[in-house]
Amino acid sequence: MDKKNTNYIKTPTFYYISHFARYIKPGSRRIFYHKFSEEISVSAFKNLDKSVIIILLNKTDKNVEYNLCYKDFVLHDNLDSHAIVTFVI
Repeated sequence: MDKKNTNYIKTPTFYYISHFARYIKPGSRRIFYHKFSEEISVSAFKNLDKSVIIILLNKTDKNVEYNLCYKDFVLHDNLDSHAIVTFVI
């Protein structure tokens, strides 16, 4: 809310947190966390339904190329500046 409590303001943090809330279900457990590089942070969770959620966050002002490998899942892509991306495996 703004100072007059009349408008709702969405900040970038709102979108970051919504990725976690939307895909990581109650009862899940974190299976991995790593500062992948100076540019990208990675978190991974396993839901009770055995799905794996992998979230990458680019906190820099530049686009970053990356490779993501998990079991048979392999991806080469580019993460835009200040972007967050979620993979459901």
